[in-house]
Amino acid sequence: MSEGLLLELRDLCICTPKRALVDGIDLDIFKGKVTALVGASGSGKSLTARAVMGVLDVDPGLMRGTLRYPGISDRDWYEGVRGKGRAAQKRLIRETAQYRGSYVTYSPQSASSALNPGRTVGRQLEVAIERRETAPDDLGMAIREVLEEVGLPPRAAAALPRELSGGMAQRAALAIAIAPNPPLMIADEPETGLDPVLRRVVSELMVEVAREHRVGLLLITHNMDTVARIADDVVRIEAHDE
Repeated sequence: MSEGLLLELRDLCICTPKRALVDGIDLDIFKGKVTALVGASGSGKSLTARAVMGVLDVDPGLMRGTLRYPGISDRDWYEGVRGKGRAAQKRLIRETAQYRGSYVTYSPQSASSALNPGRTVGRQLEVAIERRETAPDDLGMAIREVLEEVGLPPRAAAALPRELSGGMAQRAALAIAIAPNPPLMIADEPETGLDPVLRRVVSELMVEVAREHRVGLLLITHNMDTVARIADDVVRIEAHDE
């Protein structure tokens, strides 16, 4: 097994009764490396990210593939799920739940989707930090350190998401994703809705944080300028026609 390998996905095939949604996708994600998953809208990038986390609910759904988290064990999480339909996929969701938010975190396309509008940023960071393997000695200090790492002032902890600018909200979403100290992080189109300057700032901040913590980063994007600047590996998905 390759040193530093955090995720191994092989020959992923997910179908509806009429067509393949994704077919033949392979992914390897390593500590401290950025893997870019690129493709046109509708090609199955976000669906692949969900499959990486063990979240599938498509009929008939998973038809081929293997999924392993080598940082935990050599178990193939898709064993007993391939070709077994929704009931088996729901079982997979339950069995992998313990690793979502701890071993792997996910930041969705819009920061507004990642942030709970009714909770302050600080409270959301508390929940994320509680997923760490080892609890910090000082929770308040841990929150301030995470905020500082993504370029947010301590006062941001008291803010509700609606009180943040777009760039600050994206930084807060990144803070919540890294707060549990996960080995693996998925960022799904993190530059959505940002102007060109902020897009560059956010993407470079993600890479800086990932490499500092030796986090394996799966970056889902269609921005090839970003891919050219920061990706160590690139996996392309082709759209499947009806």
